[in-house]
Amino acid sequence: MCTTGVVRLADGSYALFKNKDFGRAHLDDLLWIDGDRFGVMGMTTWAGDDPSLDEYSGFSIGANRHGLLCCDSNVVTLDGHQNYDVMTEVALRHGTDVPTAVAAIRSACAAEATSWGNLIMIDRQGAAVVEVRGHDVAVTLVDGPTARSNHHLALGHHELQEDHHTTELRLASAQRNLDRAAVLDDVFALQAAHDDGATGVCNHSDLTTVYSYVLQMTSDGLRLHVVQGRPCSGSPRVTLPVPLGSAYSVSAAARFLADYPTANKRNAAA
Repeated sequence: MCTTGVVRLADGSYALFKNKDFGRAHLDDLLWIDGDRFGVMGMTTWAGDDPSLDEYSGFSIGANRHGLLCCDSNVVTLDGHQNYDVMTEVALRHGTDVPTAVAAIRSACAAEATSWGNLIMIDRQGAAVVEVRGHDVAVTLVDGPTARSNHHLALGHHELQEDHHTTELRLASAQRNLDRAAVLDDVFALQAAHDDGATGVCNHSDLTTVYSYVLQMTSDGLRLHVVQGRPCSGSPRVTLPVPLGSAYSVSAAARFLADYPTANKRNAAA
């Protein structure tokens, strides 16, 4: 379970955020970085409590050298369906902007049924929410601050959705705080919010927020702001330039991995 969103800030930058909620209280991310794209690897086993059984698939959040930012959140995980995290990777591999990313997702879902999820993406000109449910894809173009959590809006409620307790509260909290966000610190405060107690955007319920991310595209390039652990805990926030495009080199990628807050220093792209 996750809370996600996009916003354009007063300094002219645009940002994508995600709080990653997980089935255990600690996670060490596995990263992909190859110069064309950066991604935090997604997992089909997000509800599992045994790290030795972790299975990686697609991207949970990421960006590409064209300035496209994308992430996702779970609605329903189904056996025999490809992971919705694969759709975030599809967007970032094949999209140069929001329209081409949406087209790539439509094509991929038509070819193979996908577990249900919400994707949210932003580029220099536009933003969109993409809901996937099997072969169905619903696209909502957005022109203002927009949040999502773990239920479908355009495709509608379904009794199979896996969060019936916190998703609507988290969405309301995130959207309320995002609507008044003007600077980066407002987004950080949103990620640590407990407007509804343990069911706040910073989750302390059945699932725990194990990472919070903000990808920010600035005039100087892409930055990642990341906290490992609950964002309300006081754990340090690490800010890293993301070496994509002309900024990429093997040594730059190695420095990025070395500074990223995870014990897993392997580059999945290598």
